[in-house]
Amino acid sequence: MREKALRTLSVTYLLLPNLIFYYSWVNVPVAIAGLLILLYLAKEEWFDQSYKSIRVLAAKDFIVLGAATFVLTVISGINGYVFQNIDYWAHNTKFYELLTLPWPIRIPQDGPLVAYYYGFYIIPAFLSQLTGSVNELFIFLWTWLGLLWAMAWVYLALNRKIIFTLLVLCIGDLPYVLKSFLSLFSIRLYDYGTFGIESWSNFENLLWVPNQFIPAVLIGGMFVYSLTRGIHLDTLVLPIALSFWWAVFPSFIGGLFVGGLIVHEWFLKGFKLDWLRVTNKVILPFLICVPVLLFFLSNDGKVVSGFLWQFDLDLANTGLEYIVNIGINAMLFLLAYFWFKNMQLPFLAQLPFYFLILLELLLPIYRLGEVNDLLFRGMMPLLIIAGIYMFYPLTVFSWDKTWAIVRTSRFGIFLLILLMSSSLFGISRLVRAGKVNRFTEMNEAGNASFKPIPYDAYDNVYELLQDRWSQEAAEQYMGSKDSFYDKYLAP
Repeated sequence: MREKALRTLSVTYLLLPNLIFYYSWVNVPVAIAGLLILLYLAKEEWFDQSYKSIRVLAAKDFIVLGAATFVLTVISGINGYVFQNIDYWAHNTKFYELLTLPWPIRIPQDGPLVAYYYGFYIIPAFLSQLTGSVNELFIFLWTWLGLLWAMAWVYLALNRKIIFTLLVLCIGDLPYVLKSFLSLFSIRLYDYGTFGIESWSNFENLLWVPNQFIPAVLIGGMFVYSLTRGIHLDTLVLPIALSFWWAVFPSFIGGLFVGGLIVHEWFLKGFKLDWLRVTNKVILPFLICVPVLLFFLSNDGKVVSGFLWQFDLDLANTGLEYIVNIGINAMLFLLAYFWFKNMQLPFLAQLPFYFLILLELLLPIYRLGEVNDLLFRGMMPLLIIAGIYMFYPLTVFSWDKTWAIVRTSRFGIFLLILLMSSSLFGISRLVRAGKVNRFTEMNEAGNASFKPIPYDAYDNVYELLQDRWSQEAAEQYMGSKDSFYDKYLAP
């Protein structure tokens, strides 16, 4: 596959649900404007020469990536082949309500909107409507395709080394490995509060939110690939903007990261810019996010939000939690980066890395969402980028040459062990999937004792959240009939 084709397929994959958003979620004038902008951007994308027609993926690469992402799709819990986290009650209910209820979804039908990011679910639900029931084949293929395009960018950024491509997904879990080890000796580093000040690796997030994993990994992988190829960062604004309907927080933080670097470049140029390019690459993609943002903001301020010190917390314990879960990862990333640089191994650009660390340190200070979704999900693209930064120096040369450099330093070996140990938590998840699934977990009668979560247990996500979580959780995604969106944008 050629570089240009991979870019086109990735953008088209993110684009399709946005077309449906403008067709079904807004009134006619806004729909016409939004669809025209999207079609114009698609046309500009087609003729853009930033991504060349050079071959980047051979048949053997597709076989490797296809097999790896097929396994990841199964392990994610999609279709209930293996263990499913409790979030699949929500995922499966969303597929069902999109199949059975008019779009946009209101609960009740003449009530407020459900202000949720449905991007991932829309295409399988649309295709399921053609068959009259939730179609698991469409769901699986849609997920598999998304994982394939997303992981392809990470694979290319890491010089086609599949082991490191998979290891990147586990970066961020070192604090969990440390806490799990200490728990064997009944040692707890801090007391757990009502919400976490921690980040999960992208692999762990895959098992909870595959809908957000796909755009987060795609953004992160495409960013570093652009760095290695010298492609202008403004080409990333469109995929980030299209991801907003898929995953609010990964898109927002990814946009903040890339946007900061773009503005820095504009500043260095004295803001003497090609304004036609700025319009096509930045302003128009930003504009297509505005109706989606207003849709999300229609929840009438019911979302839990505020700085950490605005909540009733033990600040000493909170500080310790921050140091363990955020500080350890940041320190590891800094030490590894400077060590690679000192050993004269190839390393990636410094400014994005420093900005990345700054965002990782500042992001936990503000809580948004009942379970701190801004941190848990917003950190996803940052950890993908950090992971590629960590493993990139090990993928440029042959393993023999790289190991000859690394083994001369005991400290370097120690850092490498720490980076690799982040995958231990992921390995435990693989073991769980191997034990708890439809095929190996049998009861005494020889029937599968593992039961996947049903799609139609609830009529809609509001009833689900109200029953299995809390009234506050159910209200979190409910819009208001007095919102700007409902008054001026809703169909």
